[in-house]
Amino acid sequence: MNKKIFLFAVCLLLAGCGDEMLSETPEPEKTVIVLDAGHGISSYEMTDTEKSEQGYEYNSEKKQWGEWRHYKNGTFGEDCHGEGCTRLAPEGSSCWYPMGYGDRNTEPEINLKNALTAKAYLEQMGYEVRMTRVTNGENPSMNKRASYCFPENDITKDPDAELYVCIHSNAGGGKGTSYIELSGEYAQAKISDDYAVQSNRAGDIINKSIAEVSGFQLNQPVKSPHLILFNKLPVPIAYLEIGFYDDAEDIKILETLNDKIGKAIADGVDEYIKSL
Repeated sequence: MNKKIFLFAVCLLLAGCGDEMLSETPEPEKTVIVLDAGHGISSYEMTDTEKSEQGYEYNSEKKQWGEWRHYKNGTFGEDCHGEGCTRLAPEGSSCWYPMGYGDRNTEPEINLKNALTAKAYLEQMGYEVRMTRVTNGENPSMNKRASYCFPENDITKDPDAELYVCIHSNAGGGKGTSYIELSGEYAQAKISDDYAVQSNRAGDIINKSIAEVSGFQLNQPVKSPHLILFNKLPVPIAYLEIGFYDDAEDIKILETLNDKIGKAIADGVDEYIKSL
């Protein structure tokens, strides 16, 4: 081979190798956490169009807007409409859940502040965070909220979230922080065999993290296993009840220690994820 041609070929080869060596290594995928600021705008303030867009349906028989508590057994996204499901529901309740049951006054704003603060800390830690709502002018259905566990909200794909954190505040006479305990009696598709176990473990870790920094009384988990979200999520859920917003001491903590509470949520999530 001509010496000049040989040297030119070597240069081209080296140049190609150089480009390959200099190419950026793809960043590892971030762990996805869904933060759900519970409740939202009152159903009475939403138009029928807005209710439909947020995933609610109108029940002509009951003449009200709402959603179904379950999916058909072994499916995901196929609302039961009263048949083919576990029918597990709080005492006196049915498969149908009227939209107005979720209306609150004080709680939506508190929940959103805690969720947004937790989001900021989690993102600093390197997580990808998806919010089910980012303003108090939203009130997504449980189906809509559950869709954030999937890439681009596409429930035909596999869920890519590692944990769903539902942020609430309690009421009705009491004090302190807690989480709601799952029972294991769930039949939706896509959940793992240890769905309830992992959910309760995450709730326990995060709840203790909140109590440690806030001064809230640390309460035992609340036994209310038939909530809609428990019947509809594809990934473990930590369902938090942070303080009692109708208690004078607890509401003061909620209104003044928002940053500490948000960071405690993030720290608890991080502890749980690192323990997997």
